[in-house]
Amino acid sequence: MDPVSTVLAVVSIGATVSSASQAKKANKLQQRQQEVQSAASRRAAIREMQIKRAQTMAGAQAAGASYGSGIAGGLSSLSSQVGSNLGYSTEMSGLSKQISIASQKAETMGAVAGLGMTAFNGVGGWDSLANTFKKG
Repeated sequence: MDPVSTVLAVVSIGATVSSASQAKKANKLQQRQQEVQSAASRRAAIREMQIKRAQTMAGAQAAGASYGSGIAGGLSSLSSQVGSNLGYSTEMSGLSKQISIASQKAETMGAVAGLGMTAFNGVGGWDSLANTFKKG
């Protein structure tokens, strides 16, 4: 292999490794961003439930029915709905994380394949392989 080809192969390998590293960093940052968004969504849902609960209690007190079973049932329903929404949000966040991890693995395997092809081409590639079988 001539010196120029050697330098080009080393540069290609270095760029492939760097690319895989940057993709890994980007995926980790994306996962963190999703976690932050999910936490903000959960806080907003809880805040909304607290506001609705306070509005319901204020309306019930104004109507003179502050401790009735209908009010208790309505407040329980609010809590149940928020719990359901939070469960959905948590599940979606987990799925997003799994997708990011799978994408990261795919990118890493793509980088490994690129390195393998660079090395294969560096030792003569398909022509060299064909010549090997012709000799045998």
